[in-house]
Amino acid sequence: MIMWIQMAMPLLGFAVLLIFLGGTIDIGDAGRLPLLVLGVGVTVLIGVLAACCRTRRKWVRITAFAVEGLVILEEGYAFVAGSSVNGLISLFLAVVVVFQLSRPAASAWFDR
Repeated sequence: MIMWIQMAMPLLGFAVLLIFLGGTIDIGDAGRLPLLVLGVGVTVLIGVLAACCRTRRKWVRITAFAVEGLVILEEGYAFVAGSSVNGLISLFLAVVVVFQLSRPAASAWFDR
């Protein structure tokens, strides 16, 4: 459930940016494009992992650990560098997901 929220937040933010800023967004800037691609890639990957959790496959848990670890590193760095409240919420959600995945019940769930 938390991973679905993690996926929806950036999509909602991007939709709001498109609605309010319309065609004034310049994503062609050399510094912004890689970050946009990385953000979209992580968002899509979190959505795929959230959908695959029902399969109870071990690779889903391992991959979720890796992706959430990257999110924690990214948002932790952004928070130290002066990020917004949205970044702090993303950091908190990633920590909660890692905590939930590291519980023995989660290990038993994915160990089929």
